Amino acid sequence: MNYLEYKQQVYDTTLSLVDIQLIRLSAGNVSVRLPDGNVAITPSAILYRKMVPDDIVIVDINGNLIEGDKKPSSEKALHTDIYKARPDVNAVVHAHSVYSIAFSTVEMELPLVCVELFSVGGPVPVMGYYCPGTPEVGKVAAEFFATRPRLKSLLMKNHGMVAVGKDLDDAYQNAYKTEIGAEIYHLALQTGKKPQALTEENIQEIMARYQKPQEKK
Repeated sequence: MNYLEYKQQVYDTTLSLVDIQLIRLSAGNVSVRLPDGNVAITPSAILYRKMVPDDIVIVDINGNLIEGDKKPSSEKALHTDIYKARPDVNAVVHAHSVYSIAFSTVEMELPLVCVELFSVGGPVPVMGYYCPGTPEVGKVAAEFFATRPRLKSLLMKNHGMVAVGKDLDDAYQNAYKTEIGAEIYHLALQTGKKPQALTEENIQEIMARYQKPQEKK
């Protein structure tokens, strides 16, 4: 299989995340599940502004190197474990984004204070701390996504945020919405008042208005 197209897609998405400052330097990683079951993922310890598309690495679903002369991301288990747990997920974005990390350090989940957090399946929970790059990170994150099928993002204590999607654009948008939601919640807290979450009635109204109608059988 020719992987050039998919390497370019991962490269473009990564640079877009750098442009909006969700990823800084090399602090974060991006992957996409390929039609043959393998995974295209960003390399380890390379400044993304200096990266080229051919630096994107191909690994199998267990993280074993298939193609590339660079070392795969140290968080490859995070990506592959999520793919194993969620067959509907085809792209993963992990970012060391500022507001998400800030809330993770105090173990505050992100409540449904805005449509952005509703759209990523919030409230967005915080998983416990595990040393970055270890198998435990992937195992625990995958359990969150497996038990909450609507969940599209997760805060990682003292570490960052991980977002998933049906494709790279979807995962990119879910990462962006999560960080925007975290920033909105942070700003609301600065007023000294308790931010008001969307009510169940608000949620049902949003779902009724925007959910796609079921096709008649």
